[in-house]
Amino acid sequence: MRFLSVSALWWLLISAIIIFFYLLKLKRKRRVVSSVFLWQRALEEIEANAPFRKLRRSLLLVLQLLALAALVFALARPLIKTQALAAGSSIIIIDSTASMSARDEDGDTRLQRAKKLANDMIASLGGNDRAAIIESSSRVTVRSTLTSDHAALRSAINQIQPTDAAGNLADALLLAEQLAKAERDAGIVVISDGGGSSVVTTNNFNSAQAIQRATATRLVSVGKRAQNLGIVAMNTRQNQATGKQELFASIANFSDKAATVNLELKIENRLADVRTANIAANERAAMVFDTLPATGGLAELRITGDEDDLAADNLAFAMLADSRRVRVAVVSDNPFLLQAIAVNSAVEARKLNSASAPLDGFDCVVTDGAISQEILAANKPLLAINPLDVSGYWQTTGQLDAPALNTLDRAHPANSYLSYADVHIETAAKRQAAAWLKAIAANNGDGLIFAGEQNKRRVVMLGFDLTKSDLPLKVEFPIFLANSLSWLAGRESLNEERAIRAGGVATIRAANTQAEITTPAGDSIDLDLREGTAAFADTLQVGLYEVKDAPGFAVSLLNESESNTTPREAIQTRAGSVSGASQSFSAEREIWMWIIVAVLALLSLEWWIYHKRIAV
Repeated sequence: MRFLSVSALWWLLISAIIIFFYLLKLKRKRRVVSSVFLWQRALEEIEANAPFRKLRRSLLLVLQLLALAALVFALARPLIKTQALAAGSSIIIIDSTASMSARDEDGDTRLQRAKKLANDMIASLGGNDRAAIIESSSRVTVRSTLTSDHAALRSAINQIQPTDAAGNLADALLLAEQLAKAERDAGIVVISDGGGSSVVTTNNFNSAQAIQRATATRLVSVGKRAQNLGIVAMNTRQNQATGKQELFASIANFSDKAATVNLELKIENRLADVRTANIAANERAAMVFDTLPATGGLAELRITGDEDDLAADNLAFAMLADSRRVRVAVVSDNPFLLQAIAVNSAVEARKLNSASAPLDGFDCVVTDGAISQEILAANKPLLAINPLDVSGYWQTTGQLDAPALNTLDRAHPANSYLSYADVHIETAAKRQAAAWLKAIAANNGDGLIFAGEQNKRRVVMLGFDLTKSDLPLKVEFPIFLANSLSWLAGRESLNEERAIRAGGVATIRAANTQAEITTPAGDSIDLDLREGTAAFADTLQVGLYEVKDAPGFAVSLLNESESNTTPREAIQTRAGSVSGASQSFSAEREIWMWIIVAVLALLSLEWWIYHKRIAV
């Protein structure tokens, strides 16, 4: 026990005054009475005329001294050590990163245990104490500001849901310190397994963010074991010798016993390979998949077999490029056009000397100027640059002077990463296109670039003469050609980043003003699109995300620190290393309010005894 106001103990000297009054003896006048039988108690007080008497046992004196001592102890604000989860006002940080979804020996996840501990902390807070709830995952969320409302705090704790994302406690601790500044003697309690990238180093706190006085921080550690294996790395590349795509994966075993697992590889949801791997304890295995389909697509690798504690790292995704080059037939004498197409290593371009040359073996055709009937009849995907009128496709209705590409359909793959802001056009034909051809770039409503699909044939039309524009001199030109040829060949989805990490941002492109996204859990989310695109950041679950009328995307964990579910007993903060216990820690509590209650009880007892004696 210790005291916050030790100087208050000097008030114990008042006890000498109380004792002094008990030693005093009053002088009384003598009276003659007929009998002293009824005055025995009074005789005890007048046996002598001396000013002092011998101090005798007195229950009233003992009660008064005890009441004084208790009152002085209350003024000294004594503190006692107790085993508790929280003491005083607390900012509670709950770690909800992927490793907190690991299951322990009791069958509950670490996050479930953390939420139970947080609720126990709220229940142990005093009446005047306040608390705040902060969730720390890939981003920091304040679930509840400082409040003494226990119901609101419990509701905030229940709002925290498991995530499959990696995280860092640095931002959460900085925010907690700022909240703690508003409270006197407030503390920070971190409930975490200490694992993953949640371990904070002092480098996370730069001098600009530093706070003069570090708030007392305590760690409540959760987690008992580490029985997990998972996919910690996955990537693809093209073999320069064979030209084929290869997929690499690293599977790590973080448990203390060997494991045998089965690996299933799917490409665009079609089974491509099945393997078995034996991985020793605390070791890893490198897997190489080189017999992959040339068409590429979204690769999905899944671990099956032995059950482990964490499911999020048993599934991973990667984009597999199409190993085939796009074969393009070019019907043009424009050297800028041929050079811009040939610079793309994913394209195999060949110039045709005759418009009537056979087109067998080509994926698409690029023309500049007139389009022959043989090309139209071949029904190949077509990129037409400044074409003449073609019945059923487009007709010239006028001329546009110095038009600007100021209206773009950014959702169309041909316009990916383009703005055309610095492109100048001298003149262009004003055209009326077929209904299936949509203007993807226009000048105040007059289409200049069109794109569409009819009878499974895709067409892109650039509606102005390249020689009357500076587009071939701009960086946009080769990008536009690459985008258009990829879309014409049906490979636009392979150019999108469809495999991201949990907590990352996915770019959604669609022709509508709203996209409907279905999460791996089956929840439906409506996302508003602006100019055909939108950013989607609610990617906290591992799995496939489907997008209506647009290519979907996939989310993976792929984080070795999160897969290593070994519980840590300490974290590093700006104030140094902080250790924690699995259940509770020692806390100091003021008990002066209970002492005041004891004082009132003693005074009430003294008053009752005194008046009872008088009544007798």
